[in-house]
Amino acid sequence: MGSRNRIVVEALRDILGEDKVELAARSFDIVGDIAVIRVPEQLETDRFLIGSALQKRLPYVKTVLRQIGPVEGDFRTRRLEWLSGEQKTIAFHRENRCVFEVDLARAYFSPRLLHERARIAELSSNSGTQERVLNMFSGVGCFSIIIAKRSSKAHVYSADLNPYAVEYQLKNIKLNKVKGRVTTVFADARHVAESLLKRCMHRVLMPLPGKAYACLDSALAAIGPEGGTIHYYDSEHARKDEDPVEKVASRIAGNLSTQSRPFSIEYGRVVRTTGPNWYQVVLDIRIE
Repeated sequence: MGSRNRIVVEALRDILGEDKVELAARSFDIVGDIAVIRVPEQLETDRFLIGSALQKRLPYVKTVLRQIGPVEGDFRTRRLEWLSGEQKTIAFHRENRCVFEVDLARAYFSPRLLHERARIAELSSNSGTQERVLNMFSGVGCFSIIIAKRSSKAHVYSADLNPYAVEYQLKNIKLNKVKGRVTTVFADARHVAESLLKRCMHRVLMPLPGKAYACLDSALAAIGPEGGTIHYYDSEHARKDEDPVEKVASRIAGNLSTQSRPFSIEYGRVVRTTGPNWYQVVLDIRIE
């Protein structure tokens, strides 16, 4: 159990009892000074007590929100219920020496991708070339800005269809002083990849598991004639005797084998667990 989960368990033990406290500590994120929790159905009547107890235990938390249901729709938004503290959904979140302003009710953001964002930025920084990068589902700009911050040689084209995400992305570009190195494109990422930036990119990011597979052809179209890398993210169900990375890699290999360009899957890993036997997986795909 992580240190944060231990804090949650200690904060809730007195009000919930040992039989319920583990349930309440299973899903818990901090974004800036906002805590976002999922409350199991068995504990729904205790949700306001849980919110109040968490806020008292974590002095840096000003607001506790409950996420109701999964992330939904083309804009990847989630329904939130206020439980305790200030009634707000906007936070300033610091990570990887950057700061991001985000409205959790209007644009997608996950602090659990911190290490993945740093990994991709490091790869771009170490490439040794003047990289052109396309972030196909950029949200509030986290991947794009961290890449630009780490690599003075990279230029990132950052596409999203959510007007609120684009609004905050523009704010975050200014906050992090990477203006001129990140170009925000308010458009369908498929159109951007297939038309505006066709055969121009060295690196393409696809950090939207729900849509990445359907847009793989578009990402491939954006890779320049000298080759490049696609960072592909997907969700996969796997039993104990199955490897989720191998399952995703097999599906992608089947898709790309019908294309005209040679490819190799250079790297794959589980980024995080998203539910019982469900995993978010990343593949680094080299296009020759």
